[in-house]
Amino acid sequence: MRALVLILPALVLTGCERAPVVIFADSSITLPDDPLDLPPGAGVDAVIANCTACHSPSTMLQQPRLSREQWLATVTKMREVYKAPINEPDIPLIVDYLAAVQQGTERQAER
Repeated sequence: MRALVLILPALVLTGCERAPVVIFADSSITLPDDPLDLPPGAGVDAVIANCTACHSPSTMLQQPRLSREQWLATVTKMREVYKAPINEPDIPLIVDYLAAVQQGTERQAER
């Protein structure tokens, strides 16, 4: 048993005699432009001021359809959990705008 205790670490450490070979290569990518703009409506300025530093317009517009309550929870999570610098007075404007845009009615976005 004692011989096994001495041999096992020696077998495990045998492969550690040299450093692994690592080769680094330069690479680059070109991200596509995001030409899509947010539709006009009440609250669009609040969305641009608070959300576009991290989210592109196309990303925001491709989100699953959410209710106003779900948008409120999402915006609150962005602010509280991810520490997004969202101005608290803008939260209702952002939530109303995103909910209205998803419903596809400008009239609701102008509320």
